[in-house]
Amino acid sequence: MRDESKGLSGLVEELASTLSKERVNNLKVHASVVAGFIKDASKVITTTCDPYESPARYTAIAFSSITDKDVKYVGPEDLMYYIAPYDEGRESKILVYSSSEGLHTLSLLIDQLTWTNHEVLVVSQRALSEELKYRLGVNKVVDLDTQEWLIDTHVVASLAAGNLAGRDSVRKSRILSELETIDVAVLGELLRSYSGVLEELKAFLGRPFIITASPSMWGVAEELAYGYLVTAHLVQPEAVPKLVERVGRVLLITTDVEEYSLRPVKALAVSRNAEVFSLRLRTDPLTSCVYGLFLVKFLMRS
Repeated sequence: MRDESKGLSGLVEELASTLSKERVNNLKVHASVVAGFIKDASKVITTTCDPYESPARYTAIAFSSITDKDVKYVGPEDLMYYIAPYDEGRESKILVYSSSEGLHTLSLLIDQLTWTNHEVLVVSQRALSEELKYRLGVNKVVDLDTQEWLIDTHVVASLAAGNLAGRDSVRKSRILSELETIDVAVLGELLRSYSGVLEELKAFLGRPFIITASPSMWGVAEELAYGYLVTAHLVQPEAVPKLVERVGRVLLITTDVEEYSLRPVKALAVSRNAEVFSLRLRTDPLTSCVYGLFLVKFLMRS
């Protein structure tokens, strides 16, 4: 029992080190670059170059929630072929997220966006090659140099939005305070609060299932679907009824605030006799994804 407790304590410390004070301070520097890029823009389009859409989707949510900036998510193909070539006034600045898995799409995007003379900021997981940086020209790159791509991009998005929120925003102050104080004690309490749910979730993951999530929690769904050794079909909520007849099991990830919008998915337990498991976090949607990502990390390593 003592060894198990010691192992759990070590895991909590390991997870907490992901957002140490030093790391958060580094992310603040990166966030200030993102905020500066968006500050004077009339319109901002944000996109991703890999299967992980959540960094860009979450950025749009964060800025829409606590700032007056017009930030919208667009998929990379739609941006490349249907929007950028016809944005004649070049009014939109383009914020691009690219993990190490997205370099091919990033290369195509760079060619299109520089050809159309759009102002671009790339947030990358690792340092870009000299060739890509050369093709970007005067455009900037934020290199996060991280193994925790989803956690770091969500924190950067929140911090950047906080930089541009009104001084008197109570929600901004609370969000920034939470992100700066995710330590061993906070994560230990988080794991104690959700330990029972995680045990049930671990059992649920043993057979194929559909996974969906509310907008703020999409990154948690991606982390589980792409990073955990499970057979999962990640789809938007509106697509779940189309697939539930084939699979019959649904994992729903949401927050208290967003739960109502996903009632049709929960109702499938009755209307289609589906097995629906809900992972619901009782926190602000603008910090819930970070907490949810830590829960999945714990699940993957325990």
